[in-house]
Amino acid sequence: MAAVLDSRLKALLQSTFSRWRADTVNLQLSDDQMMLEATLERVFREHSTGPRIRAAEPVGFDQALWATLVGQGIPALRVPEDKGGGGMSLMHAVLAAEQAGLALASAPLVEAIVANRLLAVAGSGQAEALLGECLDGRAIVTLALRDAGREPQQLVPAGAVADAVICLEGDAVTIRRGVTRLDMLADGAGQTQHGAIAAQRLDLGRATSCIELPAARTAFEAMLAEWKLLTAALVALVARRAIDDAARYACEREAFGRRIGEYQGVSHALADAFVDVDGARMLVWRTADAIARRESGAAALLSMAWWWAASRSGDAALKALRVFGGYGATLEYDAQLCYRRAGAHALIAGDPERELLRAADLVFGPVAGRPAPAVALPDAGDVAIDFDWGPEAAAARERTRSFIARHGGAQMTRFMRDSLDGFDPQLHRQLAAEGLLYPEMPPEYGGPGLSGRSAAAIHETLAEAGWHLLVPGITGLVWRVIHHFGSDWMKQELLPQVATGDIHLALGYTEPSCGSDIFAAKTTATKAGDDWLINGQKMFTSSGHRSDYNLLITRTAPDKHRGLTLFIAPVKQPGYSVTEIRTIGDDRTNVTFYSDLRVPDRYRLGDVNGGTKILALALAIEQSGGGVYLGGLRQLCGAALAWARQDGAQGRPIDEPRVRLAIAEAVARSHVTDALSRRSIWNFEIGRVKKHEGPMVKLFGSESWSGCSQKLLRLAAPDTLLRGYAGAGLVEWSARRNIAATIYAGTSEVQRSLIAEAGLGLPRTRG
Repeated sequence: MAAVLDSRLKALLQSTFSRWRADTVNLQLSDDQMMLEATLERVFREHSTGPRIRAAEPVGFDQALWATLVGQGIPALRVPEDKGGGGMSLMHAVLAAEQAGLALASAPLVEAIVANRLLAVAGSGQAEALLGECLDGRAIVTLALRDAGREPQQLVPAGAVADAVICLEGDAVTIRRGVTRLDMLADGAGQTQHGAIAAQRLDLGRATSCIELPAARTAFEAMLAEWKLLTAALVALVARRAIDDAARYACEREAFGRRIGEYQGVSHALADAFVDVDGARMLVWRTADAIARRESGAAALLSMAWWWAASRSGDAALKALRVFGGYGATLEYDAQLCYRRAGAHALIAGDPERELLRAADLVFGPVAGRPAPAVALPDAGDVAIDFDWGPEAAAARERTRSFIARHGGAQMTRFMRDSLDGFDPQLHRQLAAEGLLYPEMPPEYGGPGLSGRSAAAIHETLAEAGWHLLVPGITGLVWRVIHHFGSDWMKQELLPQVATGDIHLALGYTEPSCGSDIFAAKTTATKAGDDWLINGQKMFTSSGHRSDYNLLITRTAPDKHRGLTLFIAPVKQPGYSVTEIRTIGDDRTNVTFYSDLRVPDRYRLGDVNGGTKILALALAIEQSGGGVYLGGLRQLCGAALAWARQDGAQGRPIDEPRVRLAIAEAVARSHVTDALSRRSIWNFEIGRVKKHEGPMVKLFGSESWSGCSQKLLRLAAPDTLLRGYAGAGLVEWSARRNIAATIYAGTSEVQRSLIAEAGLGLPRTRG
């Protein structure tokens, strides 16, 4: 379904960004992982049909489907091979959970996968005997989510069909068989519940047999952690199923003479839901990688992945249901089933915000007097995927930190805030000399020739330090367009000067009458001998007062999309003038005017009237990563945390649940932004650019930065009424600064339209 750039642009990307190596980020699934996906997709397509799903209600269990899954060895995929299982990785289990969610499978697959693994590693003969029953389909084992000693009666996932339950009671781990089921219906079936999954209230204190597993508490906690991750993967794909169904319906259903997908009220709501759910999926993948690496923050990532998937998937499924109108509420449509399933899986462990508070304890430290959460993670095995930027990027990040330490300090922080554009030519040349100004610039033009991953690491580190290098940031976008589409003469003439920081470039896109609709440009270019004369006006040319050359969109023919020509116009000459505009975020931007500005034809980019294809790549470059938003979110989190840890009249704000939740949400959103950004940059590097992935990063990152800033602005009031350079003062500045982030590079509304069209296949909502 995902749209990609045309073959010409893909070839350009592959020829330029071919430095990807096996020792760095890789989000390509392995052959056996793809085979597992394909196998499960086929099984569920055949055995998890609409009639079969409905026939399995109210218990939520399809015995024939379960027998098929057992026959394929799916519930045993995490059991070691020497114990009769598949010996597969945590990522294989994630993919299995995703397919079960996508198919709305009436089977307790997640519970069986994690319980079977614990039985295999428990070191108990009785546990192994029970495992044998599970592997040949004679028994199903599940787990209790809460301490059975403190809460003997509880809702247990798969409790309606399980033959045994693994329980934690204090430090003891037991396997209980013949557990009493509560709330039974008259016919003996399990009590119906919200999502028609096989959950059941059980009395764990009343069982026919109880086997204790010695020294198994850590193994139980690791099993529970794996259950959370797999359930997060499952619930995200339940919501994705709902979104895809709604998108297909919106392409067919007509109202008021138009397909309803053409209305932004429909397409933008689905785009937001899609981004949230896809972000949940990428955060689950990122967490699996972190667990495999035994990263120190893996447990916190797991809690945030569970919270994000559980809290957003139900909302996404509800948005999708509403697209169907009244039909969505009818039992004949799957929309209501997706909504109920997403809610049931997400809520069975309780209020998801409890898990966000757990993440806060892991990241910030627990509230005074409360013990730190226990941390136990599963053995992940070889997950194959890799989110790490690699050694080159790590070295680049350290060089950047060293540079900031040598050239930074309070005075530089104030300069970056107070100077409107952070323009310091000497500093830029020093950054260039150390290969940090334009990291991807090829060596033949005087650059270091680093990867896009390294560039992202450098830009994130600068942003986290509060170094807002506006002019180099824009120049960095334009020189890459020159590198792709400029003539050999242009590249040899301009790029070496860019590499040293001696010349600067600006974007001349937006005009007063067309805003984000850059294809409606009216600035004209008229042929005059071997030159062109440019006439018109551009708005928001943010480095136009510093630039030597501007990338200009000009009108050379009346056709809206086939009449555009691009130039790298030299502007240090008569015919160019600039008027300053100051913004709420302490930025400077400009109105730029062109009056018979003479541009030699050698400064033309691409063919006459061929600017649209170039703009497609230029926008892909601009939206390919989320370094600005990620750096802004991280800086915001640091500022809010510094404020919250100060002693106040009523204690430390960080001990208040509302404050902890707000800062933890900002941290979680930064991780989602990071995961989406890494995927986008990786795909960009390998030449597999999907048109919706960059806009996803831009939309989610900018809106998260803005929304979290506004929430923290309120929570930290009245301290945030005073401007400052740290703590609450920095939160205040962030709340102003990031308003523009939701506008430049295309407003959030434009990004939603791009995501809806390219990611979900919805019809165009713009003329």
